[in-house]
Amino acid sequence: MAHNSHDLDSIMGDINEKEELERNGSDDSVEKITGSNSPAESESRSDDSDGSIMSMSEYERISFDKFEAVDLRIAEILDAEIHPSTRKPMYKLTLDLGELGKRTIVAGIGAFYGREELIGKKIVIVANLAPRAIAGVVSDGMLLAAEDETNVSLIVPDKDASPGSRIH
Repeated sequence: MAHNSHDLDSIMGDINEKEELERNGSDDSVEKITGSNSPAESESRSDDSDGSIMSMSEYERISFDKFEAVDLRIAEILDAEIHPSTRKPMYKLTLDLGELGKRTIVAGIGAFYGREELIGKKIVIVANLAPRAIAGVVSDGMLLAAEDETNVSLIVPDKDASPGSRIH
């Protein structure tokens, strides 16, 4: 099938626009490509965790630049101590983050995991979260976990990954 130069210019323009979007994450380009001003999208709904329904316009989204600022890393749990002075069961976890060294974080997963099943487990953490005191212990990061009404499940790599490996 032969293309005239006008068709080729149009195709190349679409490709260049898509590449520009992938490179820059421009919100204007996203609106142009996804048609976010369409009535169908403004009517779309998402269930909120408390059972209420939230429209997509109410759902808070972040820019790609903000997401890119989050440093997700693989951490190996070296030790898990029950934190004695908290209302809900919490652990004080000692983590190995490879090149980033060792860290301590506090995590409210005591009701869902035993100490033995945590030690040696590789998990995903937010490594560049500002340290924060939780029940008198400075927590230097946050683990990632999925939660529903009945369970908490740690986010773990599906293959072996070295402590400190960056998540992309």
